[in-house]
Amino acid sequence: MFWVILTMALIAAYQVPPMLRQKEWQALTAFVLVWLAGTIYALLAVARVPLPTVVEIITFINEILPFLPLN
Repeated sequence: MFWVILTMALIAAYQVPPMLRQKEWQALTAFVLVWLAGTIYALLAVARVPLPTVVEIITFINEILPFLPLN
């Protein structure tokens, strides 16, 4: 679990400062949302919590929000 936290912290430390300097608020918001989802998923996977596959998650989201084009 330590390695997941370290890796995700390093990714954030590398990506966030340039976005803050350039005031790219939309990109930063999108990055934080994706980074948070990835971090939570990775931590749960390391903790061996039974999780759906990424394909199942995307299919579920597409069923909830059918107006999103995936093609």
